[in-house]
Amino acid sequence: MHTVHAVPSRWASWLTDDTLVCRCEEVPYAQVREARSDLGAGDGRDLKSFARVGMGWCQGRMCGFAAGCLATGETGPRAGEAAAGAIKRPLAGPVRIGDLAELPSADDRSA
Repeated sequence: MHTVHAVPSRWASWLTDDTLVCRCEEVPYAQVREARSDLGAGDGRDLKSFARVGMGWCQGRMCGFAAGCLATGETGPRAGEAAAGAIKRPLAGPVRIGDLAELPSADDRSA
């Protein structure tokens, strides 16, 4: 989505201290900036711990990109790559043991 509809490179300059970065938790930009400068937040996960960004109902789906960019200080054309480490998670889900037991063995697959 960010490749097709890129965020303007100077968007962070539009922020004021009271601009909400995380609407769910009502976290203003001033709090994000403080977490970065005073507490050393270096990525989106740090901001989640120090400023509660991404802790609300959306779990960072709405603010994760912006939070990752603000934490890394990268807001230009490569902002998506800078923020991606903070918002990408491996795809995983619970698997029943019975389902695993029904999978063919490696020997069966090679035949």
